[in-house]
Amino acid sequence: MVMFGSSYSKFIPLVSQLGKYLKMGLDHYAMLKNEGTEVGPDMIAAFLMLKMADWDPKINQVSLLDDKTRAAAARFLAGVAVNFAGGE
Repeated sequence: MVMFGSSYSKFIPLVSQLGKYLKMGLDHYAMLKNEGTEVGPDMIAAFLMLKMADWDPKINQVSLLDDKTRAAAARFLAGVAVNFAGGE
């Protein structure tokens, strides 16, 4: 069993960066909608994957994202962005 103790604060930079990616997704969604483009979460997720490609967050020298986790994070954020903006 992994114990985190009082190290939860080490996740704050990760959560903060996820918030920045969410904002990027919302901004990209709005830009595309203003251009008249049909936008869905998969399109926003692909955009976020490109933005997140070089992001390698670590805690105690341990990388937190592998390719599948990064893709899942991008898709999650894209879904939140689209739902929040009133899409699909």
